[in-house]
Amino acid sequence: MSKFFPFILLLALQACSWLPFRPQIDVVAQVNKKQLLASDVAALIPSGLPREDSLNMLRQYINSWALAHLMEAKAQKELPKEQRDVSQALEEYRRSLLVFRYEKSYVETRIDTLITQAELKQFYNDNQALFVLTEPLVKVRYIKMGLNSPYLETVRSLYRSRSIESTYQLEQMAQHAAEKYETYNDGWISIFTLSQDLPVTTEELIRAIGRGHLECNDNFSAYFVTMVETVPAGSPAPIEYEEASIRNIIFGKRKQALIKNLEQEVLNDGWKTNQLKVYINNNE
Repeated sequence: MSKFFPFILLLALQACSWLPFRPQIDVVAQVNKKQLLASDVAALIPSGLPREDSLNMLRQYINSWALAHLMEAKAQKELPKEQRDVSQALEEYRRSLLVFRYEKSYVETRIDTLITQAELKQFYNDNQALFVLTEPLVKVRYIKMGLNSPYLETVRSLYRSRSIESTYQLEQMAQHAAEKYETYNDGWISIFTLSQDLPVTTEELIRAIGRGHLECNDNFSAYFVTMVETVPAGSPAPIEYEEASIRNIIFGKRKQALIKNLEQEVLNDGWKTNQLKVYINNNE
């Protein structure tokens, strides 16, 4: 029998339009005594694929299946007896997986997902050492203009201004004339994040903090940055910048508390129902 006939057979099971159906041949591949059947892989090949694509997909699957079983056989042959016995490891994995699934279900049905602003503020105030910045944070107005833009000089003359009138004029102009106008939702961003949008290094941005503004160019565009607010490195980050992290920490602590309570309840129940017995002499 041709070594490619099993491939042809399987594709016939999926799309009989180009090959005859041969139900009496069911083995697609074999490694020692282990067999891969057409019925095992028929559903893996999407109907309607071109013949060559179907064959390629099938070959890839058979190679993966064969490699797994050949590696197992190689390990069985080469490893010493004590390393071939995986029954204890499998039992420990089974037990860990069951416990993990039960704890997950237990937590999901009991955890309080509401975290109030008061809780966030309390945790932030009590743990500010966790939120000390390693690099400055800034709130900025960022404008990117083409070097040939007719509005370039007007933007250059306005972007440093802090007056309400100049800022409004700048925003109106930038929104329809700039390649990009960004305030990052009026939120805090790190100097590193800001540097990804500029042709300058983080060190150059840090030096610009003292001036409160930065202008730089590449070959095609001019970039204007106004630093509206800054928080220096070494200071605690603002609470709004850390809010997502604080929520995750509080949520994690609630999960840990629930699991700890569950473990204690299970131990207590084990004692009460006599499932748990300990045979030690406490007097020695």
